[in-house]
Amino acid sequence: MKLIAINGRQGSKTRFGLNLVLVLGLALAAAGCTYMPPKPPQADNVPATPEAAQWRAVSAETGKITDIDGLEALARDFPDSGSVRLRLLQAHFVADDRAGVIEQALWLARRGYSFSEGGRKQIVRLAGETAVADRLAALFERNAKPAENSKTVAVAPAEAKLAEAVLPYGDMFLVSTVVSRDLFVGEASSWKSLNLEGASSLAGLADDPARGVIWISSGVYDPTPDTGGAFSGLLGFRPEAQKIVYRSATPDGATPSDIHLADNGQLFASAPIAGGIYSAAPMDGELELLIPPGTFRSPQGLATSADGSKLYISDYRYGIAIVDLAANRIGRLTASKPMLLDGIDGMWRIENRLIGVQNGQIPMRIVEIILSPDGNSAADLRVLEQAHSEWTEPLGGNIHGGFLYYVATGQWDRFEQGGAVKQGTAAGPTQIRRLPLD
Repeated sequence: MKLIAINGRQGSKTRFGLNLVLVLGLALAAAGCTYMPPKPPQADNVPATPEAAQWRAVSAETGKITDIDGLEALARDFPDSGSVRLRLLQAHFVADDRAGVIEQALWLARRGYSFSEGGRKQIVRLAGETAVADRLAALFERNAKPAENSKTVAVAPAEAKLAEAVLPYGDMFLVSTVVSRDLFVGEASSWKSLNLEGASSLAGLADDPARGVIWISSGVYDPTPDTGGAFSGLLGFRPEAQKIVYRSATPDGATPSDIHLADNGQLFASAPIAGGIYSAAPMDGELELLIPPGTFRSPQGLATSADGSKLYISDYRYGIAIVDLAANRIGRLTASKPMLLDGIDGMWRIENRLIGVQNGQIPMRIVEIILSPDGNSAADLRVLEQAHSEWTEPLGGNIHGGFLYYVATGQWDRFEQGGAVKQGTAAGPTQIRRLPLD
C-alpha cells in the first residue's frame, strides 16, 4: 500500500528557462511525502549484517535534506534510489546548475526512469542541440514505451470503494477495501460484500492454509470513514464460517498494511505511516514490534528468503532492506548493475526472484529482481509490465500458481480524507489482472 502522500512541488523558471512544474511535477509527486510519523527513537547507527551493505537509518528528518552536499551523501548511502536522485536534481535546479540537472536526468534515464511528457521535452531542450540531448530523447522514448503482458480476470464493482489488494481463493477472489471497509468476495463480475465485525479499513491479504484463515490488515488511513473505535492490527478471517476467529492488535496502535506469511508460519506486517515492522510467531495471537520507527521511512512490501533467514523490506523512498532474522541486524540489498530499487509498493518472492509493483516510478511498472545466490544483492532487474494502457495505478495482490494477481486500477487519487469522493471524480469498478511469472 502506498501510504505516503503525493505532493508535487512547484517553482518558477530560472534564467536557463527550465520550468520546475513541468520537469519535476510528476516525478516529485512520486518521491514526495507529507506524512509526519511520531518522532522515532534515536537510531544513529543501524548495524548491518556482515554479508550485506549498511542500511542508513532514515526518518521524516532525512526527507528534509535539501542541500547538494547532504543529498550527495544520501545518494552514496542509497545508490539505487530514484527518489534521492530526483531530490538531487531539484537541488541542482534551485542552484541554477544546468549541468547538474542534466547529469541527474541521465542517471535516472539510464535506469529506466522517465518524466511527464512536458518534463521530457523541457529536459531535452535544456540539453541543447547536443549528443546528450539525443541520448536523453532516445532513453525517454524507450522508458515510456508500454509493456502489456497481463490479462483481466475479474472486475470488482464500484461499490468496492478504494480496493487495495486481491487474493485468489479457490474459484473466487477476495478484495480488501479502504473506504467501504468491507471484504468483497466474487468471481468475474458477480460479487458480494462481507462486513467484518470490528474491522476498520482493510488492506493487505495473506492466505494461511495451515490455520485455515485469511489474514487481513485493518487500520486507519486518511480516506478511512468513521474512525471511532477502529481496530488496528491483523484479523484472521475463516472463509468457510465467514467470521473473524483471530485478532492480533499492534501494540502501539500503528496501522499495518502489507502482510507476509513465511513458510514457517511466522507473520510479518509493515506499518508505513509510523514506520515500524511487526511480527507474530506461529499460533501467537499478539503482534510484536520487530523493527521500530526511525529505521525505515515508509516500509511497504515484505518477503522472506527461501531459507527463511532473511526478511526483505521495500522502503518506498530508499530501496530494499535485508533483515537478518536470527541476529535482528539490518543491511541493504545492493545492485550488481544500474537499476532502481525504490518506489516498490507490493513485493513478493518466487524462487530466487523478488516481484515488485513499482508504482513510485515514472512510468509505473512491475519488475522482477533476480537475487544473487547469497541473496544479498540484485543481480539483474527485468520489467514484466509497465505503463499499461488500462492501468490507473497498480496496487496490492498475491502470487498464486505462477501468476501475480493484482489490483490494476487503484483509486487513491479519487478519495479525500474521511472517504469522500473528490469533486470532479467518481469511484469506479476495480480491474483485477493476472500476470504470468514464467
